[in-house]
Amino acid sequence: MQERIIQFLKESDGYISGEEISQRLKMSRAAIWKHMQELRADGYEIAAVPHLGYQLVTCPDKLLGFEIQSGLNTKIFGKKIILLDTAVSTMDEAFKLGMENCPEGTVVCAESQSKGRGRLGRVWASPKNKGLYFSFVLRPPLPLNQLAQLTLMSAVALAEAVENISELKPLIKWPNDVLLGSGKLAGILTELRAESDQVKFVVVGIGLNVNATVSQLPGGSSSLKAAAGSSFDRALVFQAILRSLEKWYLKILHHEFSQVMDEWKKRSATLKKRIRISDPNGIIEGEALDLDEDGALLIRKDNGIIVKKTAGDVFILR
Repeated sequence: MQERIIQFLKESDGYISGEEISQRLKMSRAAIWKHMQELRADGYEIAAVPHLGYQLVTCPDKLLGFEIQSGLNTKIFGKKIILLDTAVSTMDEAFKLGMENCPEGTVVCAESQSKGRGRLGRVWASPKNKGLYFSFVLRPPLPLNQLAQLTLMSAVALAEAVENISELKPLIKWPNDVLLGSGKLAGILTELRAESDQVKFVVVGIGLNVNATVSQLPGGSSSLKAAAGSSFDRALVFQAILRSLEKWYLKILHHEFSQVMDEWKKRSATLKKRIRISDPNGIIEGEALDLDEDGALLIRKDNGIIVKKTAGDVFILR
């Protein structure tokens, strides 16, 4: 019901009377007043003037479920959204839900994380109310050797969503970073549960810097606000991401991963560059040639030998 009240307020040109809201929602004026008080408690600034009615002044910089799901129109992503004020890590919370057989596409989002995780045990900085820190559960019919497709798909979806809501043009650094210029805008982490080589579920975590200032982020990072010079409505950004994730995930389910690859390559900050890559097997240098059909990186070393890497830390050499 609060969702419908906010929608009325947003659509009205000026004040809308309590009587009109009451008639449209078929509820008493007292009930309308109670809902207005609850919305104010959630952070909405709503002006009330006798004989004129109510007017929405400002919306809170806070993620609310009905704001995100209003008009979302997805079939998989975000049908169930769990919003937390704080979490140790949304990856941990989503993994628990995956173990409890939650529906595919369930999303856990937190306003802040005390120990947000990145790759290789790194910490993802999560200043409160300044970014999107969320994880979602998928149950893809993929073999283990093709799960890298989900990381590439998520990067493409993130980059596309940013392009859709701004004039910014992000690039993707293999395997899991989205960049604006040389600054890291977003990171992606994938974890899974498998039994006897059969994937039970996958949790994909995303950290996106939205309205944080550069001083609030680790060195080498960027945010949408820092790049664009203005703040963003995080609910609208979140909606754009969820829609884009659904679009590209369906490509994978329909065996059209080649289309994901094409979009990834268009935005690549890695291919055709000289790189240094390190993993537990050591360090190699060479030219990042291409991705193979499963999303692994192909590198041509200086001696001409082409090696394949499915994971590793990449440093682009200048």
